[in-house]
Amino acid sequence: MFLPQLKATDAEREMIGEFRGYNHNLRIRDNEFYDMANMSSNLYPVLSPRGRRARARRLTKPNGLFAHDRLCWVDGTGFYYGGEQKGTVADSPKQMAAMGAYVLIWPDKAYYNTHTGEFGQLGCKVTVQGGVTAALCRLDGTAYEGYTVSDTAPVAPENGALWVDTGGERQTLKQYAAASGLWISIPTAYTKITGTGLGAGFAEYDGVTLSGMEEETLNGDFILYGAGDDYVIVTAVISRAVSQSGPVTIERKIPDMDYITESENRLWGCSSQKHEIYACKLGDPKNWNCFMGISTDSYAMTVGSGGDFTGACTHLGYVLFFKEDVIHRIYGAKPANYQLTNVESRGVEKGSEKSLVIVNETLYYKSAQDVCAFQSALPASISYPLGQTAYHHATAGALGSKYYLSAKDADGAGVLLVYDGARGLWHKEDGIYALWFAGTGRDLYFINEADGWLYSVMGDAESYAGDGAALEGTVSWSAETGDIGLKSPDYQYISKIQLRMELDAGATVELALDGGDGQWETKFTASAARKRSFTAPIIPRRCDSMRLKIAGSGGCRIYSLTKTIEQGSEL
Repeated sequence: MFLPQLKATDAEREMIGEFRGYNHNLRIRDNEFYDMANMSSNLYPVLSPRGRRARARRLTKPNGLFAHDRLCWVDGTGFYYGGEQKGTVADSPKQMAAMGAYVLIWPDKAYYNTHTGEFGQLGCKVTVQGGVTAALCRLDGTAYEGYTVSDTAPVAPENGALWVDTGGERQTLKQYAAASGLWISIPTAYTKITGTGLGAGFAEYDGVTLSGMEEETLNGDFILYGAGDDYVIVTAVISRAVSQSGPVTIERKIPDMDYITESENRLWGCSSQKHEIYACKLGDPKNWNCFMGISTDSYAMTVGSGGDFTGACTHLGYVLFFKEDVIHRIYGAKPANYQLTNVESRGVEKGSEKSLVIVNETLYYKSAQDVCAFQSALPASISYPLGQTAYHHATAGALGSKYYLSAKDADGAGVLLVYDGARGLWHKEDGIYALWFAGTGRDLYFINEADGWLYSVMGDAESYAGDGAALEGTVSWSAETGDIGLKSPDYQYISKIQLRMELDAGATVELALDGGDGQWETKFTASAARKRSFTAPIIPRRCDSMRLKIAGSGGCRIYSLTKTIEQGSEL
């Protein structure tokens, strides 16, 4: 009698020792995860949860966040620097930029000087209600006297005699030179305008606009060649000293701009309404209309592309202005050689201007289609692992080699995603939507839309602590694989899964399997009274494919995942 001969079961083992993060697509690698919460690449190639954050201070109405030498923010109408209120602004969302010691606040056109503690307005407007006089003068403000005004040259003048020639298109001040017998035009003639308080708030070489002068020659745009509390000096020739009782206005105007950025000691900005780009005077954010024909002048240009501007930043020495389908790049070192080039490519999505962040020399931003990395030539997409989910209104920050991206999906739900540029990996943290990010180099801060709290990514609850500041509690986390077994042919099935992991004291972990029916079945649980490592064996029921979910709370490090694959047979 012969017993039936049994065939030995073919078995093989596959071990994963490198975990590559988040990939929300239908077909993914065995070492990637279709969904996750609060995971990070901090210990790559080991899989581990993120560190604990800290909440530092709650804002009543967050309107802006920025980092200079210290963190600054706008809460309602209060501007705060280093946790102390330094000024008052309008109750509206802000953009801020740093320029030397200045923190510049838009759209208020306000500034805070971190060195002197001065807070004020970049622009200045003064109206004097009468009592204004104007007279020809020298550069030092001393008046010219005894000059002749006529449209023909005076007869038998003395050497050094002055004549205001009114015979041409414009009045000209001339002086007689007896040696040559000629009337020589004085290259630059000045007029001193005097009125109580007229020059308060203005300085030499400010570009201003004068209006209300009865002498029409003195209305328009001028450069101030002198200024005091009660006078200003401009380049103009008038035929006589004048005095008026009507109001006179002098204004140092600041353009309305949608987005701002600093480059080479100038503040740059753009206006969608006027299709213009502006730059302030070198080193002087108070002057935008100073055109003296020198290298420190202000600058303005008109762009020909259609559509609204969607963002601005400075990258690798270039000033970049974005629209959704165009990148405007400005070359040059001074107004005389500034040039604008247009690149038709993916620009910044409208509403995602706060996603523009530089991480290790690479510029990242959210376009209308994807998340882009831009180095020098053209943007490249890095968002394939994010799947088909459409995100919008993205904000972002940088910490080390990581790009923190917060956005909303089509349903308005928030998400916080992290891209590790050094390793090319995405990780998903949680459902926070950050209104603003600000990095200080060693830490990254953000304001949570849901609760108005200022959070520290690195867990610093002390530097900007307010009432209720605290370190986050134990972090809950999870990681869900894609379908395991889809690539196994000819009745192969997974007979065992083993995870090698280490838990911190007080941490817990739970492993669950979905055999393809959408139902999660818990297969293993563990907790650690002290730090320990162990192997978690899982025996799944036989199925065509499955998913594994690893979830827990507290510190955990997953070193490897091993699958035992056996060869089955047709029934």
